[in-house]
Amino acid sequence: MRRLAALAAVLVLAALTPPAAAQAPPPPATTGSLKLASQTPWVGPGQELAIRVTATTGQPPADVELAVSVYRAVGSRSEFLNTLKDRLRGTPLTTIATPLSELQPDAGGAYTIRLPVQDPAQPVDRTRIRLRDEGVYPVRVELRESGGGTSIARFVTHLVYAAPPKDNGVALGFSWIIPLAAPPALQPDGERRLDPAATTRITGVAQALVAQPTVPLTLRPNPETVQALDADTVELLKDAVSQRQVLAGPYVPVQPGAYGGAGSESEFAAQLDHGADVLADVLDVRTDTRTWATDERIDEAAVERLRTQQVDRLVLPEPAFTPANLPVTLAQPFELQTRSTRRPAAAATDVDLESHLLPRTDEPDDPVLRAHTLLADLAVVYFDRPGRPRAVAAQAPRHWAAERPFIDAVLTGLAQSPIVKGITVDQLFEVPAATTGRTTPLTRRLAANPGPAALPFGDIREARNRLEGFGSMLAADNPIDDELEEVLLVSQTADVRGRQRTAYLNGVERRIDNELKQLAVPRTRTITLTARRGEIPLTIQWTGDYPINLRVRVASDRLTFPNHDPVRALSLSRRNITERFVVEARSSGDFPLRVTLESPQGSLVLAQSRFTVRSTAASGVGVGLSIGAGVILFAWWARHLARGRRNKRLVPA
Repeated sequence: MRRLAALAAVLVLAALTPPAAAQAPPPPATTGSLKLASQTPWVGPGQELAIRVTATTGQPPADVELAVSVYRAVGSRSEFLNTLKDRLRGTPLTTIATPLSELQPDAGGAYTIRLPVQDPAQPVDRTRIRLRDEGVYPVRVELRESGGGTSIARFVTHLVYAAPPKDNGVALGFSWIIPLAAPPALQPDGERRLDPAATTRITGVAQALVAQPTVPLTLRPNPETVQALDADTVELLKDAVSQRQVLAGPYVPVQPGAYGGAGSESEFAAQLDHGADVLADVLDVRTDTRTWATDERIDEAAVERLRTQQVDRLVLPEPAFTPANLPVTLAQPFELQTRSTRRPAAAATDVDLESHLLPRTDEPDDPVLRAHTLLADLAVVYFDRPGRPRAVAAQAPRHWAAERPFIDAVLTGLAQSPIVKGITVDQLFEVPAATTGRTTPLTRRLAANPGPAALPFGDIREARNRLEGFGSMLAADNPIDDELEEVLLVSQTADVRGRQRTAYLNGVERRIDNELKQLAVPRTRTITLTARRGEIPLTIQWTGDYPINLRVRVASDRLTFPNHDPVRALSLSRRNITERFVVEARSSGDFPLRVTLESPQGSLVLAQSRFTVRSTAASGVGVGLSIGAGVILFAWWARHLARGRRNKRLVPA
């Protein structure tokens, strides 16, 4: 009985222990490296998989070998994702090991291993790999000691075995949204300083797109970044976007949910309007204004705000929505349930596809390997429902560190694929919407989201009011207005916080203050009037190198302005101008006169001064009273003199 119990325990333990083939092999020794230089993205019957690798090792080439093992096709997407962790199921279908000394590196220093695939319609060739069905086959590439010894370096790629769709089937659409953005180049002081690394990245993207002009995709450029590019990069980018869809967007990346204060609607509209104007001016391209694509989550208030700007299509990350709980990957647009009676169309970007856009953090990055992993993942999605009209989307974070080798490999693979094709966002929304059952549209809600913190609209509104007042003083072709507008718009970007945001708002205020320092009126002084009516000369100085328009306003509680409006519109195009105001004093004395220079609408006070008007002229009433008093005094004096003389005559001698 004890032996039987022990045997049972061993069997249970064996059953619970995964087979050796299902576990990842021991970690490789750290004495070399292995990277994918290129590979055949898609293999059809009778074709071959060519894998080019760069290999380095401290051992002699005769002591190491390159081994390539092909495993059975993955049965699900979760199994595919496990292969990325080097967890391969079963035993290899085939393994080819070649000593490194027998391989000749090409001009790029890479070694090529070729794996021909059997064509089922042809006689059996034992030198070719026989694959039963179309699918995605994991391939482990390993640099190891000769004879199947210790592993030095390895990676897992995939052989995508596929023929063109049959029976009027269609390829899987892949809508790749590529951002072109960098942290703000425009500084609070108005200077533009674009990070050189950002220019290099954007140039690389543009070059890759120009090299593959027939692959459709969608670009999401940040207007403020594009505006800061050098002329050569702009021309290259024009060629890259000329035949592709370009999404409109705000001047700088903003979160619609942050626009929740009074007056915020106009600020959000200003972001969109200026962004569209900049892209049209710099890239000479017509943009799509009805689609909002972002790699961030948004709330329902943001959706309603977008609807007021005529946005009726949303492309958001999958976590932005409530779970769909579908048996396979959702590869169709759907309806978004909101408070509005008219529901916007929505599409969710695939988080697993997007993970391939970013460098791996658990091992040295290999951009070419990531590109082919992305293509293989797309093939897995296709084989979920082969030949049906479906499409998936992916977009990178806005400050994506794009790599030219990655983009080249993906675009080349899409151009050659028989089962996956690049499409634009417009084409994505042409795919039949998802349904639950046969006819009921699939409707999803936004996931709970607290939303972003509101922008400081009190400070923004104050800066906006001053800017509008100052802008009304300028000619239409004066660039200062646009320069200040852009600094104010950058202050709202999601790329800055706290003190940085305040620095931009202060930059607007400081620039306006500095410009207004060039405008002056005479300092306080006294002007004497010798008559009841006289002229007050006001000399206004403007030292700026551009013309301005303004209003001058004079006011006094004791002076009147006969036949003249105390407010005048002026145009200053020279250093000094003198305006004369006719005033009338009601009496003699000192009277204050207030002088105010203001913007044409009166919303911005530009300068102020205070004069004292001294009137020495007597009024008509005063003169009359003086004459009357003199007459009375003279009569009293004459009467007093006559009475004195009479009294003298009556006195006896």
